[in-house]
Amino acid sequence: MLEFAEAKVTDIESSFDFEVNKLCYNSNNVEPNDIFFAIKGFNSDGNDYISDAFSRGARAVFTDSEPGINDSRIYKVKDCRKIMAVMSNDFFSYPSRKMKIIGATGTNGKTTVTSLINFVLQSLGKKTGLIGTNGNYINKRYIKTEYTTPESVDLNKLLKEMADEGVEYVCMEVSSHSLAMHRVHGLDFDAVIFTNLTPEHLDLHKSMELYFDAKKTLFDSIKRINEKGSNTAAIYNCDDPYGDRIVSGSQAERIAYGFGCGAYSGKNLKMDFDGMEFDVLVPRNGSETDKICIETKLTGRFNVYNVLASVALLRFFKIDYKDIRKTISEFNPVEGRFNQLKLSSGAVAIIDYSHTPDSLLKAVTTIREILDENESKKKVITVFGCGGNRDKTKRPVMGEIASENSDEVIITSDNPRFEEPMDIIEDIKAGFKKDNYTIIENREQAIKKAVETSKKGDVILIAGKGHEDYQEIKGIKHHFSDREIVEKFC
Repeated sequence: MLEFAEAKVTDIESSFDFEVNKLCYNSNNVEPNDIFFAIKGFNSDGNDYISDAFSRGARAVFTDSEPGINDSRIYKVKDCRKIMAVMSNDFFSYPSRKMKIIGATGTNGKTTVTSLINFVLQSLGKKTGLIGTNGNYINKRYIKTEYTTPESVDLNKLLKEMADEGVEYVCMEVSSHSLAMHRVHGLDFDAVIFTNLTPEHLDLHKSMELYFDAKKTLFDSIKRINEKGSNTAAIYNCDDPYGDRIVSGSQAERIAYGFGCGAYSGKNLKMDFDGMEFDVLVPRNGSETDKICIETKLTGRFNVYNVLASVALLRFFKIDYKDIRKTISEFNPVEGRFNQLKLSSGAVAIIDYSHTPDSLLKAVTTIREILDENESKKKVITVFGCGGNRDKTKRPVMGEIASENSDEVIITSDNPRFEEPMDIIEDIKAGFKKDNYTIIENREQAIKKAVETSKKGDVILIAGKGHEDYQEIKGIKHHFSDREIVEKFC
């Protein structure tokens, strides 16, 4: 086994005595003349598959562990994931240097922000790429994805495909997992966006500070002038308690947005279930500002932040305000993000991906705010569960939020994965301070109950799965769509 320094791999072609076929981190995909990275996953360890990789034709293997095999084709590195990212960049000829790369990170809002920016740019005739939770797109061509942010090999391969097809701008969700695992290491970002930070993924990060540290690496890594010779921007939510901290030390131009703070400030919000309008104070010259009115089909204060982040980003790339206003007004809500379905009873069902305490709170309080503004005394019925084999600490917190802000709650199953649904439900139930809940483990039956008992003017929030079209049980993904179930019984 040989020691191998990261700095050595600046040119794969000259680093090995064979022509590299491709890079792999799954031994099942290895072919002759491939390089295999023995990375550690959540459920398996690539070091257990080194012999399999060699048997399939791998010519070199990288590891940061003790593989238990003595072979001169095995290279020991300090961080296998980081070296995989470095080599992926080189192998695919640094595709991020050939396009404008926009990265959005934060607990909530990444999908809406990147989708909105992508929509505006595409509407203005730009060729775009979109990478995120709801799938990847090259212009309007859909590519299914397993991760919010793909592994570095897959990510650079995708970026190369985008560059080869003439893409000018790439909008990318950057998850905390991807940052902790160096999936975006070495990418040449032009602008990065911070949406917010609230408790989530603490099963991985262990604490909010470590979660914050993972997010901050994105802002710390961006250079003032990138490899393309372009100025860069760090756009951040100045209302979030982590906002100022996350950009501290960043070399990029810092651009803030929020309600009453930052260069892009939201004012005079009016909203209902069909959309909202608000004013944005925007910088003009020096300390002077202009005011533009935004009308959008999105609704909720949380979506004002998403729009503000998008406006700030688009203005950084010198998109005209008139074009921004017009295209934002045409943008439809992202699939699974506060989607409204009108029921035959006169009630409204809202399907939302809110699977964290903060996003659930924002969704249900938005409903309350709209009902209060219209002086409606109708009921809010919340249907939700929590995913299995994920952060258990959020379950009672979400139970308390649902209980305190809803008239009725139906606790049900989400994606139980390898946990027993009723064990998850008991964890959620522990957070209830009021006896305003019903337990219906079967998610279809829970939604049916909510739909059939709702009356005119009531609002049903079906939270947790949003755009997902499956329910994962014991390692098997069964087809399941909240939208389809609502439509079945409405």
